[in-house]
Amino acid sequence: MVTRSRAQGSRSRRGAGWRAGFATGRDRSTLTRQGDGPIRTVSVFGPGYDGPPAHYHEQSIELFELEAGSLTMTLDGEDRPVSAGETVTVDTGVTHSFRNETDERAIVVTEIRSPGRLRQVLPTLGGLAHDRSRSADDPLQQVLVADVLDGNTVFVRGGALAGSAASALAPVARLAGYQGAYATYTQPAFWRQHVEQPAV
Repeated sequence: MVTRSRAQGSRSRRGAGWRAGFATGRDRSTLTRQGDGPIRTVSVFGPGYDGPPAHYHEQSIELFELEAGSLTMTLDGEDRPVSAGETVTVDTGVTHSFRNETDERAIVVTEIRSPGRLRQVLPTLGGLAHDRSRSADDPLQQVLVADVLDGNTVFVRGGALAGSAASALAPVARLAGYQGAYATYTQPAFWRQHVEQPAV
C-alpha cells in the first residue's frame, strides 16, 4: 500500500531516540532502538543502489517513508515508483525489494513492527556496508545472516537446495569466525568513525 503521509522534507519524527547516519556513497543506515517495540532506521540510498535481495517477513511489518528522492519498490513482483512524501506499508508475507534508479540520493525512514531478530541483524547489515575488514557479499557471511533471520525473513531466491547448502555451511562459517550479528555494529563509536554524522 502506498500512501501520502505528510509534506515532503518534514522531520517531525526526529527527536528523542532518533539518530541518523548520513554520508556519501551507496547505502548509509543507522538503527534506533525503541525498547521492545518497533525499530526505526534512517537510510540514505545513493544513485544506482540495487537494494536487498527479494524477501518476505513471516512476522514483521515494514513501513518505508520517503523523506527525499524516489525509489522503485517491488511488491509481490510488481514495480511501483515511490516519491518523497509517500509511505509504503509492506505487510507480513509480501515479497519485496527496492532500488534507486535515479541520479539522486533517496532518504528513507523505515519502521519495522515485530522486528524479532532483525533488531540484531540490521546493525550488522549496515555495519558490513561500511567495514572494510568484512564483506556482506561473502557467502559465509550471508549464510550466517540468513541463519539468524530464520523464522522471520525468507529470501526467495535459491530454493530448497540453497537452504540445505546454507544449513550445511553455517557450522563452517561459525568455525571460521563469522557471526550473523556483530555487537560492534551496535556501538555509536563504530558509526562515528565510519559514517559522516549530520549536524543536529
